[in-house]
Amino acid sequence: MDTLFLAHFLNGFLMIAMPIGLAIYLTRKFKLGWRLFWIGAATFVLSQVGHIPFNWAATVLLNRTPLVIWPQADQLVFNAIFLGLSAGLWEEFFRYGMYRWWAKDARSWGKGLLAGAGHGGIEAIILGALVLYGFIQLAILRNADASQLAQAVGADKV
Repeated sequence: MDTLFLAHFLNGFLMIAMPIGLAIYLTRKFKLGWRLFWIGAATFVLSQVGHIPFNWAATVLLNRTPLVIWPQADQLVFNAIFLGLSAGLWEEFFRYGMYRWWAKDARSWGKGLLAGAGHGGIEAIILGALVLYGFIQLAILRNADASQLAQAVGADKV
């Protein structure tokens, strides 16, 4: 078996398996239920519901208007800093809300760790699922002939 093929599979698989394994370990070690893990996971997903449209609107506003006119290299640096900070602010705002209103009982080390594992774990699980989805597509097409694909879906789509 090709080691690169195996590495691509393991990349996606471990991105899904490791957060689940960590959650199992933490729930058993600290004798906790899965509630805080799922609250942390929901907090991440909800933060992205606001964060992604905000970043889209900010990118449109800051790149396609005369509001900010910078050289291209400076614009790239500004975007990287601005979009990175916005991710942090959105996630921290939602994490604060989680601890303030949703998970009021998560005040110990183990409970906070489990909620954080859910928050970061669901991100890894989502990305791992996307990696595996792409891997499966490429594995199916691995030995495909381009001319056969062109006949099947049309030459303009290959």
